[in-house]
This record gives sequence, structure tokens and C-alpha cells, in this order.
Amino acid sequence: MVFIDSHWHKGHVLATCKSLMDWQHGSPDGSYDYLVAKVGGKVWGVLGYITTRRFDQSLSAQNVIWLALWKVAEGAPAGLGLRMLDALRKLEPHIAIAVNGINFNHPPMYKALRYEVGELRHYFVTCPASAMKLASAPIGYSWPTPSQFGSNWREMSADDLRNMDVAAVQSNTLVQKSPTYFATRFFGHPVYRYRVFLIVGPHGEAALIATRLAEHEGARALRIVDFAGNTATLQWAGAGLRMLLEESRAEYADLWVYGIDEGATKALGMLPVDPNGQVVVPNYFEPFLARNSRILCAMKRVEAETKPAMIFRADGDQDRPNLITDGDPV
Repeated sequence: MVFIDSHWHKGHVLATCKSLMDWQHGSPDGSYDYLVAKVGGKVWGVLGYITTRRFDQSLSAQNVIWLALWKVAEGAPAGLGLRMLDALRKLEPHIAIAVNGINFNHPPMYKALRYEVGELRHYFVTCPASAMKLASAPIGYSWPTPSQFGSNWREMSADDLRNMDVAAVQSNTLVQKSPTYFATRFFGHPVYRYRVFLIVGPHGEAALIATRLAEHEGARALRIVDFAGNTATLQWAGAGLRMLLEESRAEYADLWVYGIDEGATKALGMLPVDPNGQVVVPNYFEPFLARNSRILCAMKRVEAETKPAMIFRADGDQDRPNLITDGDPV
């Protein structure tokens, strides 16, 4: 944590909030999911990572490694960062290595390493008749609202999820997530308070959705941060989302995702946000920035894995706090 504070960013949340570091990277044996490179007793680099099996050991055979904080100090031995990445590749069994939220200068590096480089799309839908304080658009713009199809979303507890049939939300995608994964990933977080919902379609298709609220000056946004299951359920999710927006007093709901069928988001009532357009749907709340954003991602899968990949905001460490006013500094 001292290295992060000194070489990455002074006051970085992972250098100042031990409970967040423990939750995101700590293990019961006291170790952390970090590779540390030392030369002559001096720390020259760190590589943090998060695995899908961390949240459900039954996913070990489908384990995806998500790269997190990766930093090499100035003056470090040449090639140290790539040597750390290669060491991680050999250390942790996996079907893919991925990173969510890469630096905009780094796509050439990842492409040279034979990673697929992509970009998450930002979708949004607004609460009918809600006053827009966070989002903005030109005069006369017709705000998208949720479709009226479907029924209520069923809120799930951790016990509900752990007792749920795993097969209910399985899908033909590379990054597999189970009900236990959702229970472990979204309950017990030291800072954020998530809610998880089950959506069931008329033909038995099902999906899990994880959400949280973000707030600025009394205005709220509902963030849909993760999803598992059949995307066809989204065409039956509009009525439930409309009710949740009203209940939460949120002006809009948004979703960041790579690899989803755009017909599914359209059926829900969502529209994509043009990063360079005049319709502004903020992404950053810590601190709040009234502007559009972009999120790049990269993935390298083992050759045998050909399933399509869907990447959501909560994959890796993209959905973590940046500012904590009541953390536990060390």
C-alpha cells in the first residue's frame, strides 16, 4: 500500500482504505492477490489482479484473471512489467486474462501482446416525468423511458442466491458468473451497497442483475453494474425497471457493457450514449463530472476458448470507489 501511495497516486483509495484492499485482494491466509517485484530488497513493481473464482470456487475451470493496479517504478529494470504479467500467466490457471478500463495510450501495447481490444458501450434510460439534474440534452430531446412489458423484479438475498439453481442463469458466454458469485461479489462490500434482482421471462428464461445507486447533490442515478443469464429476459424487464427507478427516486438507469446484442438493450428501452454527442449522461460521481466517458477493455483468451465475451462495469476493479470520506487509513 505504501508503494501505491508513493508510485501510483498519493492518497489512492487502495493505499488509504485497508478494508477495501482486504475485500478486493485479500485471502484468508493473509496473502493478497498481488505480484510484487523486488530487486535487491527494493520493491520495483506491483501487479494486482482479481479472479472470477475468487467469488465462487466452483468457477475454477472457467477462471478469468482481471488485471487491476499494475505499476512499475521509474528506473525499474527493463521489461519488468511484462515479466510480472508472464509470471501471473504461469501462476494462475485461467481461460482468459482481461482488463477493464485500460489507459487510452495502451491499446497498441495490448494488441502487440495479442489481446483483443474493445470498448464498453454506455446505455441509459430515464424515469418517466423525472426532472433531469444529472443528465442533460438539447431542448426538445425526447428522453428514453423503459418499456412497459414484464413484471416486478424479485430482490434476492445472499441466502436466496446461494440456494438458487446454478443452471438457471448459465449462458453461452466466456465470462461465467453463478448465483454464488453474485452473493459473494455484491454482498459484504465495505463501501458500496448493492442490490441483486432476479428477472424471469414468460418462457422460463432468467437473469440476475446487480445494481447500486450513485448520488450527487440529492440527485440519483441507478447503475446496473453486472448481469448473468439470458439477455432475452431484458425484453421483459422494462416494467420492473420502471418501478425500481420510481422507488429509488433515480432520474436514470445506465449500463456499461461490451459484447451484448444491442437488440436486448433496445427492447428494454435503453439508448446508447454517444461519447462525443450533445446528450450527456455522467459516469463519474467520485468526484462528479458532468460529461460523457469512454471505457476501453482488453482480453486474451486461451486458444480453445471461442465463446463470445460480455464485459460489464463490475468486472475487474472498474466498479470500485475512488473517494472514501470515512475510510480506515493505514
